[in-house]
Formats: sequence, C-alpha cells, structure tokens
Amino acid sequence: MEVKALSLNSRSPNASLKQPKELFSFVRDIDGEYEYDEEKVNKERLSYYYLPDSNLNHSTIDLSSGFNKFKQIPGEENLPNYKTFLTALQKYEEKHGSKSKVNIITFRGIMTKLLTLPYNSQDSLDLNIIKYDGQIFINLDTDIELSRQDKESQERLNLPTDKQDYLNKCEFSGYKFETLATLPKPWSDCSRQLIERRNKKIVNNYEQYLSVVRSGIGNLKMILVGEVDGVWDYKPGVNDGGSVLDHYIELKTSKVIENNGQVINFEKKLFRTWGQCFLMGIKRVIYGFRDDKFILRTVEIYETNEIPLLIKGNPLHENENSGTPPINCMSAIRWYGAVLEWINELVVDENKAYRLNYNPSMKAVTIRELPNDINERLRNGEILTSEFKAWRESLKSS
Repeated sequence: MEVKALSLNSRSPNASLKQPKELFSFVRDIDGEYEYDEEKVNKERLSYYYLPDSNLNHSTIDLSSGFNKFKQIPGEENLPNYKTFLTALQKYEEKHGSKSKVNIITFRGIMTKLLTLPYNSQDSLDLNIIKYDGQIFINLDTDIELSRQDKESQERLNLPTDKQDYLNKCEFSGYKFETLATLPKPWSDCSRQLIERRNKKIVNNYEQYLSVVRSGIGNLKMILVGEVDGVWDYKPGVNDGGSVLDHYIELKTSKVIENNGQVINFEKKLFRTWGQCFLMGIKRVIYGFRDDKFILRTVEIYETNEIPLLIKGNPLHENENSGTPPINCMSAIRWYGAVLEWINELVVDENKAYRLNYNPSMKAVTIRELPNDINERLRNGEILTSEFKAWRESLKSS
C-alpha cells in the first residue's frame, strides 16, 4: 500500500451526528485496579459536584496545597489501555449475548485529537490502526508516545528549578480542583466533616470513572470510552428516563484571564474541552480560574452547546496573526466526519496493520501499512487480547 494523504482542509458533506448514549461504566481505583461491577461502580466511585459560591468569597483555596503528597500514576500506566477497555466491553456483550454493531471502537481522547486537529495543528500524531471482526480499533503508538513524554520530561528537567516547580503545580492544580469540587456521594448523604476536610485529602490521578458511549457521525457508528469527572446533581437509573450523560460534568482549571492574548489562549483550551465533552455527550463544563500563586479566584460554568458560539463570536480573532484560522466548531465536525470516512475506506484488510501519522510541516494526515512484526504485536496484546478474540470467535460459532 502506498502512502495515502488527506489534507486538513478536507470536509465531509455528511456530518450528521448521532446523539451519544451511555452503554455502561467502569472504574480504576486508587491502587490502579479496575472494577467492572456496575452497581459497585455507581455506588462507590461516582463523584458529585459541590462547591458553593460562599466557598469562593475572599477565597484562600490553594490549588497547590498538598502537592508534595501527590499520588501520581506513572506515565506508561496512564496511556489508553485496550486490555481493560475490551474486558469491560466483553462483559457488556456477554450480558446482552451479542456483538456491539459499530464500525469503530476506540478512546475519546484519541478522537478528540482528530476532531481538533485543524485548529491544534502544531503537535505530531501517531496512531496504530487494525481491523478485526469487521471493526476498526485505533490506539496511540505507545513507543512513540512514551518517547515523546520522556523528551518532554527531559526538557522540563533542563529548566530552572522554580520554572519546573511552577509547571508541575499547574498540572497538579487541576487534580486538586477536582478533589475540592466533588464529594464521594450526594451532599445530603455526606457528614459535615467529610465536606469540610476535602482540602486534607491526598490528591491522586489514579482514580477514574470511565463512561462507555455509543455515538456516530454520518454513516459511521462507534463506541468510545472516556473519563468522567463527576455528576452535577444525580445519576438517573436505567428506568428513570432521560440521558445519563446530561448529568455528567467536566472539571478544568486555567489561569485567570487578564489580557487579550490570554483570551485567545483560553479559547483554544476551551475548544479542546468542547471536543472532549461533545464526543461523549457531556453537557456542562466547570472551569476554576487560579492566579499565579494557585489561589482559586473564580469558577465559571459553560454549557457545552454554547461554547461554539462563544468562540466563533469573539472579534479578537480578527487580529490574530498566528497562521491558524479562527476556530469554527462546525468546520471541525465536518473535518472529523471526513477523516473517519477516509480511515474507514482505507483500513479494510484484517490481516494488516496501519499507521496514521500527522506531521505539522505537511498539514495533512497520512496512512501507510505497518510491518508484520508490529501487526502481530497489536493483534496479540497491545490492542486485541486473547480473551476478547476468543469471545468474539465464540459468537461466530454459536
């Protein structure tokens, strides 16, 4: 197969969207272990938003507090993990006695990178793709991603100590905000001590609540898994009516905005957050704004469906000279439809593996075939697991 290329200017005429629907959820606990029992997942692991305005009056909430005790998962353990994802999906399919009928099975984070690529075109992207049982599986190339992380870590180590410390605390502050802004159960079920001592809780990025949704664009159907930060009010039961996804929230932090340049930078960040929420059907984003000393100053709530209008309507973009076009969320959706259609058309051979690459200097994505040894690696542990393949084969013979 010769290398095929798709320009970032490509747009699909058929970008009709299928409303995401949650199929099931599972969690990763403080020890890095996974729990798939849905009753335990919802009862023990779901977080609930609680941060009254009164907490912010004359705020002394320090988002760097507890940094030295941060329980941080190693980078290699925090990459997209098909083994646990397919274990969860297999349990769901076994419960329903059938294969999930979709075209693509992958991670929300990877799809966010593709969706936002036309307006976030400075970073390289390397994805491995295989087709199995009529479905496409897409993951980051773990070797390249870990090498990239190591390079970034080394570059940070070469910075002055105070700069390193600041950047590390910037990352930590997001997890601290999640810890301070959520409770482990609804407010009415929490003791006053539990509510007031959240600041003392050791912050970690091990614990994750993972939602698996079915969605699609154009003629393509897909299953995505992504982390959910918490619930705005409550999570309805299966028979309560309405969408579970309507109640989920995304929690983020950013520096307070003080000038026009920071407005533009924040809107780029807000665009990526919109992409994350849009793909999963999450309706609400809550941003905590901190100052340079990591004191929480304000909290703003954004409706996901309003973000495209906020970004598009900003006159500051008319004066931007970055070389990147003003962000247009609808255009990004049409690009997303085009690139997924293109992948679906090219990735057809179930005996081969493919690499999707984006190089910022080319302003295009490319697909090429991968050597047999990588193909074997992806089909025997790195993407597909023996348990999942055995399950799918059992469906064919039944």
